Amino acid sequence: MSALLRPVIRLACSRGTNVQSVRFAHVGDFAVGVKRRALPTTTSIAYTIPTDAYLLAKKFQEVARQGKLDDAVAIVMQTKTRSQSVVVWNLVIDAYAKEGRLSRALRGYSEMRRRGFMPTPTTFTALLKACALSDSARSKEVADELFRLMEKQGVDPSIINANSLMSVYQRKHDMEAMLERFNNMPEDGPMAPSLATYTILMSSLRRELLARLDELSGKAEAAAAKSEGRVLISNSSRTARLKENVHRTFDALLQVWTSFVEDVDRRLSHPVDGTALLSVDAHIVNIVLKACHAVYRENRALGRRGFKVIEKVYGLDQTFGPLLSKPMISTREPAVPLAVRIRQQSSGTNDLNRTPVLDDDTINLTLDLCTRDEEYTKAIRFWRSLEAYFAEELQPLKKNHTEKIEALYARLNQPRPR
Repeated sequence: MSALLRPVIRLACSRGTNVQSVRFAHVGDFAVGVKRRALPTTTSIAYTIPTDAYLLAKKFQEVARQGKLDDAVAIVMQTKTRSQSVVVWNLVIDAYAKEGRLSRALRGYSEMRRRGFMPTPTTFTALLKACALSDSARSKEVADELFRLMEKQGVDPSIINANSLMSVYQRKHDMEAMLERFNNMPEDGPMAPSLATYTILMSSLRRELLARLDELSGKAEAAAAKSEGRVLISNSSRTARLKENVHRTFDALLQVWTSFVEDVDRRLSHPVDGTALLSVDAHIVNIVLKACHAVYRENRALGRRGFKVIEKVYGLDQTFGPLLSKPMISTREPAVPLAVRIRQQSSGTNDLNRTPVLDDDTINLTLDLCTRDEEYTKAIRFWRSLEAYFAEELQPLKKNHTEKIEALYARLNQPRPR
């Protein structure tokens, strides 16, 4: 799986974050390149200070929800150590992380360690979140340092921690680091890629694709030339290079999608103890379909690859033919759509069953791609497959697409089944 992606590691180096040498200041157990910020110790009003860790956690959340985070932290700082807990300090770190206040989150970690509390995977998830949401130019280096620190602290990283690190790379536009991290993940075990892993990577590649398409269209360059009062001269060799970049980026995205589908298939067919099943949700499908729409104008053949994605996940009802007054009779056993196989095999797994496999965007993106390519029969086959396999998921969405489906049946001179 991962070996397939190694040729595209250098895909986005030109847009990645440059790694520079950083002079670090030590905070707690590790070195960080951000300025330390002391935590508040005084409150704006008088509060009752809890004497129990459970009550302190509740108090912190209550005050923080009122928009008084500094007061909530000050309450913790005023509490005796014996009345604190790692849960309380994780709440402090996470609260700062959600606001992108990296220096305060790191100081929270330092204060927690100074009081003798050992970090947990949740601690590092919050710290990595702070890195992802921070505007600090050094947050990526801090994130890498934090991930290395987990091993030093004897904390086994979880796939959630690995995904949090990839989210940092995503926010910092470092595709090279993201692909390298992905390629080094094991195929099996608790650190094997999850749905979130693939979603982060594919979302980043789609963003990269849009940037490459913008370069090809010359929008940014034309705007710059206009503002500078110069004439923009076209260059055929440059255009060819930009087209190649678009194709390579789209191919990389589809390569990740293929790896994802193969991984889902493999875990369904050959389950391994300690390796979670993978699900498919509407969000990851929509990422691919949006990429297909984006590239369609530049290269129709690339855009049409979205049909294979839809057929694999949801199926296309092959019994429907536009020239027949009756449904076609097929002698071939239809392939069971991937989403159906997942649902059948994970019937007792609540986490997978809660994953929405279909939404309005999925339907619109598919029908619009079919209409754009004049594949009206495919559109109806897709819809009939949804009715056959995903009736429960489709029911609340049906009314939003009735007009479009009726128009497609009319275009094919076929009466819509009632």
